[in-house]
Amino acid sequence: MKRFLLTICLGLSLMSGWAQVEAKYDKGSVPVVNGRILFQETIPTTLTEEEAYARIAEWAQERFNKPNVIISKFIENDAVNHRMSFTAEEYIVFKNKFFVLDRTRINYWMEIICNEGQATVKLTRINYWYEEERDGGLKFSAEEMITDEEAFNKKGTQLLKDQGKFRCKTIDFFEANVVKISELLAQ
Repeated sequence: MKRFLLTICLGLSLMSGWAQVEAKYDKGSVPVVNGRILFQETIPTTLTEEEAYARIAEWAQERFNKPNVIISKFIENDAVNHRMSFTAEEYIVFKNKFFVLDRTRINYWMEIICNEGQATVKLTRINYWYEEERDGGLKFSAEEMITDEEAFNKKGTQLLKDQGKFRCKTIDFFEANVVKISELLAQ
């Protein structure tokens, strides 16, 4: 009887390890447009274009400067047309435990456009520099790592270990910026 119960418990524990991919990381959650990954979100607001732009510009000046980022450069900061775009590089941390720091540099281009009643946030041109401390590390684009074709196993049922962590953290990164901008526009 003990062996039977042990076998059932072992079987259930193994089956729980085969859990499905969380919906926000599942197939289709990394949009590819013209061969490039392009995250895009439109956020509704009751603010005017000028008010929305002013709030986002103030936030962006603080958010995309040191020590929050390694490098950043505002490409466009157009108060007349209510749009801004910039490139930035910062760290995404996968694991930070005692004696273990697993992180990557993420380099990206972000554009924010304010229109009447909405703001559109775009994130594209994403590149990674992983394990930079080890002989120069590995450099690759998001298209080589986090698309549906690259991140899932052959059956398309599970995320691959390394590709999965990059995919999840990149989606979370974009989502965190969108949430912050949504909060600014809701005040």
